[in-house]
Amino acid sequence: MTYQAKEAGLKEVEQLVHEQAVYQYLQENNEGGQMDKDQMLFLHEAISGSDLTDAAAHRVVSATLYMILAHDTHEKIDEPDDIIQLTRKEQELTVLAGDFYSALYYRTLAELEMIPLLRALQGGVQETNTAKTNIYQLHVATDEEYLTQLTMTNAAIFTKFAKYFMKDQTFIELGCQFFLLKRLQKELTTYREIGASRLKRAYDHGYFAKEAVTNFESWLVAIIRDVKSEVERLNNESETLSNILEKRIIEVIND
Repeated sequence: MTYQAKEAGLKEVEQLVHEQAVYQYLQENNEGGQMDKDQMLFLHEAISGSDLTDAAAHRVVSATLYMILAHDTHEKIDEPDDIIQLTRKEQELTVLAGDFYSALYYRTLAELEMIPLLRALQGGVQETNTAKTNIYQLHVATDEEYLTQLTMTNAAIFTKFAKYFMKDQTFIELGCQFFLLKRLQKELTTYREIGASRLKRAYDHGYFAKEAVTNFESWLVAIIRDVKSEVERLNNESETLSNILEKRIIEVIND
């Protein structure tokens, strides 16, 4: 597939998501989650080469993006110790937005009669929720286990999707580490802006103490450095990627 064809396909997927009237309303009122274009890139890469027609593939990717939107939107609901709390009305609208995205996901895959994929992605949702619980309640014993659970909070759905379309393990690991890197970079930005991060509890609990860092920011920067190295390694070892995805990976590494 040429660069132009790949880019056109991505724009079509994005349009399928954006054309929903309720999606537009939620965006205008800042209630729904933002579509993750990097998730779209990796999902589009994973489905490339399948037996699906382009139109069906675009709908499958858009349906999966709805599920990720549902997860990201529901994640906006506050934990009890969050510094910035949503009002009751904001929380109710956020829950409704997440439920709306979930409904679109189920409807689209049902219409395409892709029940096995629906079941696989639902398993990813369950893994996401379990990982979020383990992270919040610190039900992990080691540094490696903590990072594994944190990775799954952002990549479990993608992992199920990529495995369903029989992508190789290196590509799947690349996606997982890429999404982990983005999450860590976002946490660092948030901490520098408002002095808060949902990961600070892990630092206070004593994870990664072997790094002998003196403060949370240094701790997080050290983890980001290691994850960047892993993304670079996997990118070098991965099968040939599209120019669009390759460019984006390098861009995030250099951020």
